[in-house]
Amino acid sequence: INARARLSTLVMVEKRKRKSGKAEQAAVAHGAGCLVASTRGIRARHRHLMRDLTRLLPHGLPHSKVDTDEAGLGGMAALCEENDCSTSLLLDARDPRRLYMWVGGCPDGPTAMFRVMNIHTVAELKLEAR
Repeated sequence: INARARLSTLVMVEKRKRKSGKAEQAAVAHGAGCLVASTRGIRARHRHLMRDLTRLLPHGLPHSKVDTDEAGLGGMAALCEENDCSTSLLLDARDPRRLYMWVGGCPDGPTAMFRVMNIHTVAELKLEAR
């Protein structure tokens, strides 16, 4: 009976933490976050992909549009420092049909560029849940 009481109080405390969002804020506050941003000129489908990626990442922080013309990718490192993030993910739409994804560690980590070929968002999936 005593073990049940302790277990139920632990469950209640965890539920309160989830509701208040303190657990997420504490994890992101230590630099574990991933900044997800995009350049200007992305289409609606690309925005939906960005939203899905932010939801998939456990510590994803969405950011508005970034101008890479002036500061280049160094601007992303500055944004990561401002938001206390250790990694960044940038969706770069140089051409309306082509989408590139930059993934990098901030401030001095390695970076990689990928070309996104086929985009399928979560809204398109027809998954049956049982």
